[in-house]
Amino acid sequence: MAATTRRMDRVRRQTHNSTPMGPVATRAIPARRWSTPLWTVSIAAAVSALAVGWVVRVGGRAAAGAGAAPGLGHIPSFEMPDQRGRPVSDRALRGQAIVVDFFFASCTTSCPMLTTRMLAVETVVEEHERRIGRRLPVHLVSITLDPENDTPDVLNQYAARYGVDADRWSFLSGRSADLDRVVVRGFGTTFRRADPAAGIATIMHGEWLVLVDGEGTIRGYYAASDPERMAALVHDVLDLAPGVP
Repeated sequence: MAATTRRMDRVRRQTHNSTPMGPVATRAIPARRWSTPLWTVSIAAAVSALAVGWVVRVGGRAAAGAGAAPGLGHIPSFEMPDQRGRPVSDRALRGQAIVVDFFFASCTTSCPMLTTRMLAVETVVEEHERRIGRRLPVHLVSITLDPENDTPDVLNQYAARYGVDADRWSFLSGRSADLDRVVVRGFGTTFRRADPAAGIATIMHGEWLVLVDGEGTIRGYYAASDPERMAALVHDVLDLAPGVP
């Protein structure tokens, strides 16, 4: 668990060094949620909560969650550059269990929480890989909602702050014109730009992690602020990853 401890220390440092820009109202589909700063009180608990879900799965998998839904539609076709400037497409991701979130790099309220939850998923998957002695077909995807500012270089710096495995976790920046098709109609979530005069951040979005199977079928939406749903996500990711013992 040394790697987990190092990840938790890094998350604590990220939380301590962040500079809040004011509250951000976030609207999610299918239920309405509003972002909250309470996650900053114990951000490292994300890793611990997901680790509990992973342990429960190994010892008695039924307690971790009810399992992924049979199918909630297919992800859209897309091709976007990642943080290293390499093209990533929906076709290239087939055959893997995929966890997707939507964020933007300049956000300092809900987005660090989302990234932390994704980091926790990556950490638990790595722990499982060490246990079984091989790499699993699991990939993480974070799609920016602010592609005008979140260039590959900006996303590379953002990813480096969290020490992510760039071969497993892609930070994608597409075109603004594609966001409605990919985010809203494709992944079934939503975002909108708020009125800057209201004194809140300009982008409002849901706090969900989306699970996709190897065939490109959406299998579940998981509220990032709900520890039980996050533990269920790890359970379902390991269930969907091809070849997991």
